[in-house]
Amino acid sequence: MATAFSNRITSLRKERGLSQKEVAMSLGVSQALLSHYEKGVRECGLEFVIKCADYFGVTTDYLLGKDDSKYGMYSIHDSNPGKNLYSSASDKLDMRTIMLCINLFAERFSTMDPKLGDKLLWGAAIAEYKILVASITAGRFGPECIDVPIRWDDSLFQKLTDAVYAGLFDTSKNIPKAKIHNDKLPPFANTLVTCVEEYVANVASDYYTKKN
Repeated sequence: MATAFSNRITSLRKERGLSQKEVAMSLGVSQALLSHYEKGVRECGLEFVIKCADYFGVTTDYLLGKDDSKYGMYSIHDSNPGKNLYSSASDKLDMRTIMLCINLFAERFSTMDPKLGDKLLWGAAIAEYKILVASITAGRFGPECIDVPIRWDDSLFQKLTDAVYAGLFDTSKNIPKAKIHNDKLPPFANTLVTCVEEYVANVASDYYTKKN
């Protein structure tokens, strides 16, 4: 436990830009003791693990090295959560692959600049809203299925929604820089990249073939 726990509390502290003194005071221990925990010199008790999980807002499984998901997001979509994300094959583009990617980046962005995190949160929410509107427009189900009013047939509002979505990711604006992660992404992320790029290339090829 000492190695995984010590590595992860050290990493979490540094990700948040906190000093050992600040974290030690918040957790009710001395800086010297926290330093021993981070170096793996001493092993803490279960009560301290729980206190750390509450303080950093992560799961105890993550702190103990049983899961690579800080917030337990992966286990919702994967029967083999945690470290298996990096070893299991996922060469099929399906909703599980997409949801795993969304959850992976949601975890990464939570430790980045809050402004960037907000942009990505609203970007994902608006994208889901657009899918909902498209489903109603296509007659897959009626707007009465939703308990709140939805402006699915207001073309001006939908154009405004598109403009807001595009504005969130306008690269001509100054976007806050996030911390760089150099570790490799799990197989499902590579699957998503490969499938999307092949799909876009095929669509473009068909378009130009028909046009000419």
